[in-house]
Amino acid sequence: MSKTKTYMTILVAAIAIIVIGFIMNINMIKSFVMMCFEFAGNNIQSVAAAICAFIFLGNKNYWLIMLGCAIITALAVQVVVMGQSAGILILTARVVTFMAIVFLMNFAKLLINK
Repeated sequence: MSKTKTYMTILVAAIAIIVIGFIMNINMIKSFVMMCFEFAGNNIQSVAAAICAFIFLGNKNYWLIMLGCAIITALAVQVVVMGQSAGILILTARVVTFMAIVFLMNFAKLLINK
């Protein structure tokens, strides 16, 4: 399976889960998605994701490194910048947002280079 098809499959699955969550009025999915959208608008989170994505581009374990960067960034933003303790739901939303930004950037790069 080509990279484009793999990325497209992941994107369609994620969108399907979000749409089903909103149609069936599943509050946990709706609140988590809205929290992720709010964090994506945070410049610190988005810029950190973009910088990490470009710095580590081409590494063998790229997605594992991105996951580590996402966890470190989520903790740093929540504890240092926001000055609040970090709950598991907020940290998970920040990590998912970071990974989604990196995923979309890589998908766009893949489509442009094709």
